[in-house]
Amino acid sequence: ASLAQAGEIEILPSDFTLDGRESQQQLSIVRMVEDRVRASIPATKLELESSDPSIARIEGGIVRPIGNGSTTIVARQADGTEAKATVEVTGVEREHRWSFRNDVQSVISKIGCNSGACHGALAGKGGFRMSLRGYNPEADFLTITREARGRRIELADPGKSLILTKPTGVLPHKGGLKLDPGSRDYRVLAEWIATGAQGPRDEDPRLVSISVMPQASLLRPGDHSRILVNAHYDDGRIVDVTHWSKFSATDESVAGVDDAGKVDVRGSGEGAVLVWFGSKVTLARMTVPYPNEVPPEVYAQAPRRNFIDELNLEQLKTLQLPPSPRCDDEAFLRRATIDTIGRLPTLGERELYLSEPEDRRRDGLIERLLTSDDFIDYWTYRWSDMLLINGTRLRPVAVKTYYQWVYDAVRENLPWDQVVREILTATGGSDENGATNFYALHQSPEEMTENACQAFLGLSIGCAKCHNHPLEKWTNDQYYSMANLFARVRAKGWGGDGRNGDGIRTLYVASSGELIQPGLGKPQPPAPLDSDPMDFDDPRDRREVLADWMTNPDNPYFARAITNRVWSNFFGRGLVEQVDDLRLSNPASNEPLLALSLIHISEPTRPPVASRM
Repeated sequence: ASLAQAGEIEILPSDFTLDGRESQQQLSIVRMVEDRVRASIPATKLELESSDPSIARIEGGIVRPIGNGSTTIVARQADGTEAKATVEVTGVEREHRWSFRNDVQSVISKIGCNSGACHGALAGKGGFRMSLRGYNPEADFLTITREARGRRIELADPGKSLILTKPTGVLPHKGGLKLDPGSRDYRVLAEWIATGAQGPRDEDPRLVSISVMPQASLLRPGDHSRILVNAHYDDGRIVDVTHWSKFSATDESVAGVDDAGKVDVRGSGEGAVLVWFGSKVTLARMTVPYPNEVPPEVYAQAPRRNFIDELNLEQLKTLQLPPSPRCDDEAFLRRATIDTIGRLPTLGERELYLSEPEDRRRDGLIERLLTSDDFIDYWTYRWSDMLLINGTRLRPVAVKTYYQWVYDAVRENLPWDQVVREILTATGGSDENGATNFYALHQSPEEMTENACQAFLGLSIGCAKCHNHPLEKWTNDQYYSMANLFARVRAKGWGGDGRNGDGIRTLYVASSGELIQPGLGKPQPPAPLDSDPMDFDDPRDRREVLADWMTNPDNPYFARAITNRVWSNFFGRGLVEQVDDLRLSNPASNEPLLALSLIHISEPTRPPVASRM
């Protein structure tokens, strides 16, 4: 649909398909302002109708199929303003069977049975244990249908099945009431049991991704919005799963969200709602401007030096925040010196700075700071802190060699991708190649994986060691595929005092060896996250493949992580905070600025001083 003009309304989604008699689509009618979603309009202020009720009907804002064909949904306000959506209905004649993988598991996850506080806990509850949030449907099917002498389902009389009588309160349930006997979710479980309780099948459609509507909205305190969620499957189907999705607000002071995806705006700022369905997560973003009246010329006349100023001013204008005035020369000297070399300027440095022509003194200061020995010392310290170089975990010779290696990298202005590559692929003696000491600090494949991801990608994937990550897309299989890249790293001297008792260790790569995934009892094919796997018998050093993937310009995490760390140093707070927590559920405060910054910061071991401080 074409973008609506100010004051018009629009139906979300504006064009959709209902495939099968049990399909449905929730609607959200929104007001548009300057081509942006403004807010949802309450159903009580609208009239919704289907142009052909024999094709589809509307019940409580939900479109349901009646017969095959095409029809138009019309939303009409009291003033006559209208919006239309087109719906195509197919497959009504087909027999429908609920899928354990895609339907039953979705109901169980929505009502919280497999959450960490319930039967998804490591030890389960009341002798009943399921995989956390349904990451292992095969195991969950066996648990539900085979354990407890099969009492959890009753094929002859589905209503007596424990998975129905417990959450509905017919039998005592410590988890309380979770399921309404008159609900569609109850019917899904009951009909699945009545039709034979079929388990997950290889031919089941697999979830590829999820999307939300609206992805971004412009709201005001007191507004309401509605988030709709679509699941995209590998057979091409797009299914409305709003009713089975989980929602959580990333900043409750800006906006809160309920279990149905209804957003209540509470305050001004940038907010987002994390949406989870299946093993996929995504964000719905919202901007809530502050109640300020800032004349447009304030932004137009603000000084600009580079893209940072441009994008910051654009964000401030959207939020209706006035830009801060340019700092004076004394403040610039103090801030630039502290942030770049980690100390206050000396009296002599101040006098030199102020003696220069006013239009050139700041540029001159920047050049002196970037070429100073203090700069090398300070940034060596910063990177050493990130790499965990300290005497409590490393022997003195290792600390000295590792620190010297980092110092040389900063002094030589070594690009960050080369620094990380040398660390990941390091071999040799800990007294000769300082980079090998990364592996002295992290000696198991799991530790190597988790720390490499945290330090160089800003990703915390540790949760996926036991189960699929509950808030991110990383699966248990992906974790062990990644960790298997480090399975052949060995060292002479680990677990002892090194050679000759001096703590020196020699790192090398073995020609064989795999990391066993505990849940499966076998290894996963070695593969970087979101990348194609290697063959088990590939003779290459697997860490070379990891380094190629990690430092590739197309890697969406690598440059983003280091850019955020550099930004945090100069501004006291990262565009994503905390700086090593770049999960999807922790969005950047200014995403366009972070995205464009990736292009400009290409040599992070010698980061530039920001021009606007």
